[in-house]
Amino acid sequence: MLGRQDRQANFFDQEIFSRMIPEDHPLVLIKKHVDFSFVEEETARYYHPGLGRPSFPPEVLFRVLFLEVWANLSDIQVCRELKYNVLYRYFCGIGWDDPVPDDTTLVVFRKRLGEEGFRRLFERVVQQAKEKGLLRGKWAIVDGTKVAAHAAVKNHLSLVREGRRRLLRVLARHDEQAAAELAPLAEPERDQDYADHEKLLAAEIAKGQELLSALEGYHQQDLAELKELYRKAVELEGVASFSDPDARWGFKKKDEPFLGYKAHVACDETGMVTAVEVTPGNEAELPQAKGLVTQLKRRDLKPKYLAADKAFDDAAFRAELTQEEIRTYIPCRRDLKRLARQGFTYDTKTGEVRCPAGKQAIGRSPHQKGGYLYYFSERDCASCPRKKACLKKTETRKRVYLKPEIFAHRARSIKRAMRIRKTIERLFGEVKTWHSLQRARYRGLGRVTIQVLLTFLVANVKKMATRMAARGLVSPCGS
Repeated sequence: MLGRQDRQANFFDQEIFSRMIPEDHPLVLIKKHVDFSFVEEETARYYHPGLGRPSFPPEVLFRVLFLEVWANLSDIQVCRELKYNVLYRYFCGIGWDDPVPDDTTLVVFRKRLGEEGFRRLFERVVQQAKEKGLLRGKWAIVDGTKVAAHAAVKNHLSLVREGRRRLLRVLARHDEQAAAELAPLAEPERDQDYADHEKLLAAEIAKGQELLSALEGYHQQDLAELKELYRKAVELEGVASFSDPDARWGFKKKDEPFLGYKAHVACDETGMVTAVEVTPGNEAELPQAKGLVTQLKRRDLKPKYLAADKAFDDAAFRAELTQEEIRTYIPCRRDLKRLARQGFTYDTKTGEVRCPAGKQAIGRSPHQKGGYLYYFSERDCASCPRKKACLKKTETRKRVYLKPEIFAHRARSIKRAMRIRKTIERLFGEVKTWHSLQRARYRGLGRVTIQVLLTFLVANVKKMATRMAARGLVSPCGS
């Protein structure tokens, strides 16, 4: 049953809080200027209206989770702090004689609300920022950042060995005798018995296949799920960790792989986060950008302009946004910049491609990747003074690959937009430096999504309190 918060502080609590808490502390400003009363309204659906004992008030539990992210504390640490930290008690609305929730209560509350519940809370904070005039919303700045998984990174060999041990541990819950008989299959092969790593790995995989065959007669749910995970790990079908099966290998830079997730974010020009999506690390960023824009439109936050880096340089994406009257500012990819450096030009009106010597391409042929391969005259290339620098030894004419559609819907004055785009880079630096978003606190896509939503919610609330304090604004429910 939903427990409700008593907002009337007694005289003793008021005396302690007024004497011991600094008025200019960030948490005091947040409590004064940001209204969290919507938490009870949004969480009521997750409690039975009449059955069960009254819970801890949801707003209190939400404020405790807010503190976790704000101060980089674990469930156990924040509950310990609440026993003696007067400031934290004041922020959470816990009186000096009131009980403090334990870490299990926080785990149950987080699980009860799930990703959907925390997304609703995040959206309510954004809506409140909009209502108070703190959200400009002309720009949508879109980008993604990596979140390393809360799991050890293991190579294929270690994963194959670990999976067999896990299978036998789960089997022992259902059939101890069978687990004991199959125990030899969990023992790793001796490295020195094999000439190279490939042969050792093949032997370990064969041992794993033998164990899977022996377990075919067992259909318990936990064992069946682990067998499927083990099969995917052995066959390199994406699973890279048994402790966090949702994590995937991905890249933010070409030579820097990571195991984990990606947080895809849209913010406005003031740095207020307006939309968030979390995916495994192997998901591309461009498709998620379309989802972020859809989120903004659904919540009546449609921007006039969109800025992003060159990873989002896609003709179809720009055309789609142009139809929705959103002007895009996205720099060119490297291939287009390379042609420009070489001196080749493309006339968007006539469709002509010219080389640095001023010669026009005499024709084009469709390319398998889309676009066209433009080619120049052999006679012009043979007599060109730039022949040695422009052609390879085996070439008799110059060929240039180009997609004409990449020039469509491309905005000018992109330098100012790129300065605005740096807002999201500063935002990522803030949440990683002060709120540890560089690494996941939890395991599993759903729980990591909750962490990301809470982190950007905290970042938004900090900005809201600072700006409202500067304007002299006070929330109607402020204290």
